[in-house]
Amino acid sequence: MTLNTSSYTPPKWVGHLAALAVYIIFGINPNCSKAIIPEYIHPEVFTEVRMLFGAMGFWLLSLFFEREKVEKKDMGLFVFGAVVLAGTLIAFAEAFRYTSPSYVSLISATSPLVVMILAAIFLKEPISVRKSAGVFVGISGALMIVLFSWKIDANAHPLGLFLCFVNILFYAAYLLITRSVSKKYSPVTMMKWMFLFGSIICAPLAIYHFSRETCPIFYEAVPVSAWLSLLTILIFATVVSYFLLPLSLRVLRPTTVSMYSNLQPVVTACVAIALGQDIFTWNKPVALVLIAVGVYLVTTSRAKDDVVANKSK
Repeated sequence: MTLNTSSYTPPKWVGHLAALAVYIIFGINPNCSKAIIPEYIHPEVFTEVRMLFGAMGFWLLSLFFEREKVEKKDMGLFVFGAVVLAGTLIAFAEAFRYTSPSYVSLISATSPLVVMILAAIFLKEPISVRKSAGVFVGISGALMIVLFSWKIDANAHPLGLFLCFVNILFYAAYLLITRSVSKKYSPVTMMKWMFLFGSIICAPLAIYHFSRETCPIFYEAVPVSAWLSLLTILIFATVVSYFLLPLSLRVLRPTTVSMYSNLQPVVTACVAIALGQDIFTWNKPVALVLIAVGVYLVTTSRAKDDVVANKSK
């Protein structure tokens, strides 16, 4: 028995629930990643393991879904999407060498602003005064993280924060690139090809960095918690989240989906402080509020733009 999901368009509330689940998982992901990177596994090897597991998981899932024929022009988008996805995951993993889960998630909350800016540049989406104000407020929050933290918090290493911004830039590009194909193909079809291509792209770096010294988790006994963290990342943050993400993009705008990133730093910070992976500093909640206000201004402006556009039709 096979399932056909390519023509299935879920109601918007399903898209919202999927996006909510994705960013709760993304909120826990940095804590699990910090627990094993770089102590037990090298960032590039970690990325390749995620890519391989994702490829195997989605190709296995595809056996239970109706086979979809991918057009040649769309296969090119899958390859391009895989390149951007690889960049996203590599920058994400490398950031944990220099910074804490809380900073990774705080900067991740700026993704709606980055999506909006890229959409304006490449998709020619208009930017209203309200959107501009949202970008200004949100970026102010991101700058607060950098300017008020790097001298008082060792976790706010400039290179780590830079890698966080690179991660978000790639992730925003990924949302925009996959938006069109997410409406044509099921999440399983999309991700089985993207993770397959991504595993090929990341393989050379992973092979170069794979050794007993850099990846002891594969050579010697490590705490059970390290394996639990890795399995949580592989199952939930890799397969489950990237199954739900295209599903939400099928009915929601990329900016709307990324709006849920406001949840991520709250989840991450609570878990990180509880586990002793990070410390509480005054600027983190202030920065989060500024970023959240900026995202709110951007997303509500988009909604009003849509109403005006619909009335004019």
